[in-house]
Amino acid sequence: MSALPPRDRRPPDEAGPAPEARVRTRSGGRSERVRRAVGEAVLAFLAEGKVAFTTVEVAERAGVSRRTLYRWWPTHDDLLIEALSLHVRKVEPPDTGSWESDVRAFAHLVASFAADPVDLALTAVMASRRHPDFNTLVIDQYRPVLQAWWRMAARAVARGEASADHSPETVVTTLVAPLFLSPLTLGRRLGDAEIDKIVDLVLAATRP
Repeated sequence: MSALPPRDRRPPDEAGPAPEARVRTRSGGRSERVRRAVGEAVLAFLAEGKVAFTTVEVAERAGVSRRTLYRWWPTHDDLLIEALSLHVRKVEPPDTGSWESDVRAFAHLVASFAADPVDLALTAVMASRRHPDFNTLVIDQYRPVLQAWWRMAARAVARGEASADHSPETVVTTLVAPLFLSPLTLGRRLGDAEIDKIVDLVLAATRP
């Protein structure tokens, strides 16, 4: 895979040849529809365990022209970044104003996400270690997501709803590890009652 292109954050009319950044500055309309179609097409390939897809294959599956793809996503990495950024947005943590309701809503969200064919395939590809550059891209896309998860726990501590005895990183890991592990080891998403029991344990452990 090629090195990541420099990020250009200028508006589309002023931007240089950084298509990935250019698309992200636009919201709504045809640009957003094209962006989502391309991201979902790439995710569909990843769900099949296919990392070495071609631009032609993505264009056909997304229903967009090759010219559009080459203009906005000139490299394979650009396409992966678009897809992965779309994927990880599915697990943005809630901010309900309550630690208990945040944890409960978040846990059910993560459980469904972890059982998604895309995430299962990503895990399998990464575990194979055959695509180290791909692994780096995935980790880069998850880094801000993890930080958002940690902030959810830190907010609860700041509000006095959770104990400061455990770091946000430890709390989040304790919560999400069994949710991600179940689809891999049991072949299924945890049931709602099982998820709630994990939440209850986390709430008990973080009680101030």
